[in-house]
Formats: sequence, C-alpha cells, structure tokens
Amino acid sequence: MNRILYFLIVAVVFFATSCSGGNKEAREAYMKAKALYEAGDYDNAKLMIDSIKILGPKAFDEIRAGIQLTRVIELAINKEILKRVDSIMPIYREEQERLLGEFDFIKDEEYQTEGLLVYKNNPNKLSQEKSCLRIQVTEKGEMQLLSVYCGAYPLQHESIKVSLPDGTYAMTTAVPYDGASNYRYYIDGRNIETITYSEPKMRRVADFIVAAENRPVTVSYEGKKPFSFKLDNTTRKAITESYKLATVIKNIASLEREDVIASRAIVVLNRQIEEHKNDSI
Repeated sequence: MNRILYFLIVAVVFFATSCSGGNKEAREAYMKAKALYEAGDYDNAKLMIDSIKILGPKAFDEIRAGIQLTRVIELAINKEILKRVDSIMPIYREEQERLLGEFDFIKDEEYQTEGLLVYKNNPNKLSQEKSCLRIQVTEKGEMQLLSVYCGAYPLQHESIKVSLPDGTYAMTTAVPYDGASNYRYYIDGRNIETITYSEPKMRRVADFIVAAENRPVTVSYEGKKPFSFKLDNTTRKAITESYKLATVIKNIASLEREDVIASRAIVVLNRQIEEHKNDSI
C-alpha cells in the first residue's frame, strides 16, 4: 500500500513540476514577444507568440495573453498602414493630376460604359488612315494597345512583335479575329485591320518599349504576310506617358483598398481588444 502511495505522490509531483516548468517557459516566451512588439519587431513577436502554446499547452493565462498581444500587434500594423497611405497618397494624387492634363478623356455615352484616356500630343490617337500603334488607358488604369494596319493587301495579323537591333524582342499574346474589337474591312482600295490588346496581353510589349528608352524599336505585325515599321518618337512618347498614367491610377486604387481594409480592421481590433482587456498579463 505504501509503495502504491509513494508512486502516486511521485507522479503528482512530476506532473506539477512539468506544468510549472511549462508555464514558466510560456511566460518567458510571452515576455519576449511583448519586448519584440515594443521594439517594433512585429513579425518576430508573432512568431514568439506562436511558441507559447507549444512550450506550455496548459499555460492558459499566457496563451490568452498571447492572443490579446496578437490583436495589439495587428492594430499597430494597420495603424502604420494608414499612416503610410496618408503620407504617399498626396504624391500619387499630384502626379495623377499632372499626367491627366496631358490626356483627352473620350467616352461615347451611347456605347461605352467606361471612358478612355488618350495622350493629347499623338496625331495617331484615333487614326485608321495609316499603319501605326495606338495607346489608350481606361479609367481603371488598364492599358490598351491597338495595332492599326492600312495597306494594299490583307495581313490578317493577330499579334505584335517589338524588337531591338541586338535581337531582343517581346510579343503580345495573339488575339484572334472576332469582328468586334478586332476587325478587318476593305474600303477605297485599302485593307484596314485593327486589333485591341488589353492587359495583360500587351504588357510585355509596353514594358519593352518603355525600357528601350531611346534605342530604335522595330514593330512587326505577325500575320500571314510580313509587315514592319520603325516606332516613331511621338508614339513612343504616348506609350511611355500612358504607361506612367496607368501605373499611377493603379497605385492609387491599391492604396485606397489598403486604406479601407486597414480602417475596417482597426474598428474590429479595437472592439476585440476592449472585450478581452482582462486577458493581458
């Protein structure tokens, strides 16, 4: 009987010691996480919080405190997001206004649900009378590149290739003829073809042209017959400025989304922190 009682006492003492040790390690992990948070090292603070439950599976006070500290960290992160958005948004807004002054806004209320921004100083901006590239930007900041062909014979082209003298090149994704945004017709002895490449189908070509800067770029229409021409400086400028405008519009939209998400998160986190304020240690 005494032998059984002895083993029971040893087991109880061992269990209590293990739990106590686990709680101590969990408390130390929590304090390290708190110090990391106060130092602004949020990522490592959250990693340390994750270790609390591993070190002390039954350290319930420390686990609850860790969850509360996670809320506090997320609150700080979202406040920093708002601060960053507030600091850089005016810069993007100012750049957008400057760029918009260089563009015409075109919208056919009867047929278009979204307007287009077209660079003013581009004589090809609405051309169907000559072979050229045209560029336009939607109100949402999506670029559209148009390949226009006007010639004696049909090309039936479906893509654009742009290349440099060193042999490097980029191509759009092929866009099959559909008779709508991509169309072909014959009038007054001329074959007219126009294809509209939206993002992301035209993105590699736009990136290539902008990166080429002042180097000569050859534009080739990929169809049943060969056709190419040198990219003129006016069109190059229109593409570069359209690229800038599209980037700014998208950046502003992204910042606006961040602002909304962070603002909503802050409301929720503040409420949760208040509801669990007694969980802190």
